[in-house]
Amino acid sequence: MSRFVIGIDLGTTNSVVAYAPLDGSAPIAVLSIPQLTAPGSVEARPLLPSFLYLPAVGELPEKSTRLPWGGPSDAVAGTLAQRRGSEVPDRVIASAKSWLSHGGAERERPILPWGAPDDVPKRSPVEVSAAYLSHLAAAWGAAFPDDPIAAQEVLLTVPASFDPAARELTVRAAAAAGLPALTLLEEPQAA
Repeated sequence: MSRFVIGIDLGTTNSVVAYAPLDGSAPIAVLSIPQLTAPGSVEARPLLPSFLYLPAVGELPEKSTRLPWGGPSDAVAGTLAQRRGSEVPDRVIASAKSWLSHGGAERERPILPWGAPDDVPKRSPVEVSAAYLSHLAAAWGAAFPDDPIAAQEVLLTVPASFDPAARELTVRAAAAAGLPALTLLEEPQAA
């Protein structure tokens, strides 16, 4: 049974989660999102920068990408990803949401980071969007372990300019992140 309504802004630059109890017993709040700010350093912040960094093998110390809800990962989302991406731009993915609406791109094929050398692993825009949503869902689960996000009323914003294909790809990314049922809400309506 749903206890919360959750609004997710899967942003081009930053992503955020806001929530409120369905019974109106508390005001709308913004979820603090644990994320790596440096190798081995996790801090909770109100925004998750929408950047995914793909470190080279051995680049980051072993276990330094561990988050509160799981073990090390082969990709890093958020603040550390944004910071490392400015230092090693061929290994960072930014603006993945924009790629979802790019009709000329193979949006379900591993094409990002765009223009990166062949030795850099690639991800599809759908996979990257799912990675951000997975991170946000895991942050929710860590904060509200008795109220799984999949059981809540979830609204996910999309640009009004998204065509039906981009909307469907967003829904697929959400399902891959463990959000099987949600409502898409155009950003102007969400504001």
